[in-house]
Amino acid sequence: MSKFIALLPCAGSGSRFGSALAKQYHPLCGKTVLDWTLRAFEAVMEIEQVLLVASPDDELIDDYAAKYTKVRIVKVGGATRAVSVNNGLRELKLMPDDWVLVHDAARCCIHPNDIRKLVNQLKNGTSGGVLATKAVDTIKQVDSAKQVSKTLDRQYIYMAQTPQMFRYQELTYALSRADLALVTDEASAVELAGGVVKIIESSEPNLKVTFPFDLQIAELVINSYLEDNIYV
Repeated sequence: MSKFIALLPCAGSGSRFGSALAKQYHPLCGKTVLDWTLRAFEAVMEIEQVLLVASPDDELIDDYAAKYTKVRIVKVGGATRAVSVNNGLRELKLMPDDWVLVHDAARCCIHPNDIRKLVNQLKNGTSGGVLATKAVDTIKQVDSAKQVSKTLDRQYIYMAQTPQMFRYQELTYALSRADLALVTDEASAVELAGGVVKIIESSEPNLKVTFPFDLQIAELVINSYLEDNIYV
């Protein structure tokens, strides 16, 4: 039977957040951003392990292994997300058909039900997929002068989120062929390697904390989750 392993790259500096403290360690509803992300994965029975890929000099990450039963920490994070994911995959040493769910550490509003939905809709197939939301705004494509060159049909536009779930062998192969300096998500690497990527629509808010004001929105979402007692 295939395993389901979550991999969270945690080595980013979060330069857009504008703080010396990495955004995943910022306080949120009495815990940290990373705590809420981990609580969601801990609540999903199918997830066997959560691998945190941290920077070699990250000391704040150390406490999380003792706080969560599924967490394992490796300090092999690289200069980019893709490098961190690639290094983390090497540490896992899984079977080819095992599944890896790569998730943004700062995407703390992930709902356990959306993780379950992703797993259940993909686990019996050969293709991986990503959690995503359908575009609701009009999307403009621009040229180098920021002049609109095309209006895209939003009927076919989805905003990719995480987790992004792929078979271990497929993902390691895709990243081995990719320019890791240019890869912004796992799905794009799989696409470039000729793989099929499915879209699984998220049902709940799945905000990624990127800017300081995102914490205010995340607080509202987390508090609503606590009222619904989802972390069990």
